[in-house]
Amino acid sequence: MKKTGALDLAILSSDVPASAAAVFTQNLVVAAPVLISKQNLRASKGRMRAVVVNAGNANCATGEAGHAAALRTVAEAAKRLGCAPQELFVCSTGVIGVPLPLEKILRALPVIARHRRPSARSFAETSLAICTTDTRPKLLQLRSRWLEKESIWSAAPKVRG
Repeated sequence: MKKTGALDLAILSSDVPASAAAVFTQNLVVAAPVLISKQNLRASKGRMRAVVVNAGNANCATGEAGHAAALRTVAEAAKRLGCAPQELFVCSTGVIGVPLPLEKILRALPVIARHRRPSARSFAETSLAICTTDTRPKLLQLRSRWLEKESIWSAAPKVRG
């Protein structure tokens, strides 16, 4: 999707359903991935397993074809990850009004799903994959201790350009 050939597709996943929350756009123009992710969050009662995100194409203002492409992405990712489709967020960022290159995503999903790893390198690659007009990836990690249990929180925020 990215014209440069840089990383442009990523999966963040959990082996078990995880508590999830989201803040969605308040814009009147809402892309298909946003609509589907909202529905999935409701249907799963806030228990999600994965986020699939592509960069370079927003899949916004693409009509029924864009909606179908987002649904197909969710279905294929769910199959590859062994979870229910409603346990996935699907996200797209990038150019508006251009059809999503679905076949490219469908070819890449099995490879990405098979090679996902719980590592700092994979997390850094995810941060790179979601960059569009960003000049560099953003990463954040916080360690905290509460009731004698340590938690590690990691984030790769997406900043719109």
